[in-house]
Amino acid sequence: MGLFSRKNQAKDSTDLTATPKSEGATDAQTETGKSAAVKSAESSGKVKAETSEAAKQPKGLPNGPLDLSQISDDKMAEYADFGAFLVPKIAGLAIQPESPLDEKSFGSLTMQFGKAAVELLAVAAPKSQRLWEDLRKEVRGDTAKQGNTCEERHGSFGEELLVQLAVQASNGQRGHVQMRYCGVDGPNWFVRLVFNGAVSKDDSDMQMLEKAVKALVVVRGARPMTPRSIIPVVLPDELTQQLAQIQQEQQA
Repeated sequence: MGLFSRKNQAKDSTDLTATPKSEGATDAQTETGKSAAVKSAESSGKVKAETSEAAKQPKGLPNGPLDLSQISDDKMAEYADFGAFLVPKIAGLAIQPESPLDEKSFGSLTMQFGKAAVELLAVAAPKSQRLWEDLRKEVRGDTAKQGNTCEERHGSFGEELLVQLAVQASNGQRGHVQMRYCGVDGPNWFVRLVFNGAVSKDDSDMQMLEKAVKALVVVRGARPMTPRSIIPVVLPDELTQQLAQIQQEQQA
């Protein structure tokens, strides 16, 4: 369910306002079985609630996804390392890498729980500047140009955009697909979230997925990076092997 163009894609920058392809929600649902091998902690392990700890964080740090500085060493075993993200080990949470940058790294990561899915993209950001306010304006403008509708509202991750995309099914039937654009500004990083599938906040699958996203940890790293440079997703070695096997089976 790629949300980003794979043509001329560079590691040093990315289009954070790119509109996901309209069939994204369907793809996320059909890929669940194929990505079963790439599940967080092989469907085992649990993450304790971080609500009380997040509330105690210094002003300026996000309440989720979290910065690496907000996680103590004794919590690290509760996460699977995907490079840009430390993903909580939650039973039933499926992981799918998206937009390959090279043989081992990817531009984004999709997390899915039941009917709900979200694609996450992490980029470097200036410490003195927040990106989400300007990006919301860009998304609204791009959405209007494409003839789609966009509503700004307050949600689980602050100000978010509910986008309705006009779609046409293979049988010629026309309809709409809803997607939620959310953004989280970290200390020197920014994460864009695009929810699809069951996007209602009252849906039980979405509630579980949002809990997983809020427990997610962003690993910016100390290396110099230009603003909006992609922080690459890197699969653990064992999952890289499993993914290669899945791809071979799909091509057979």
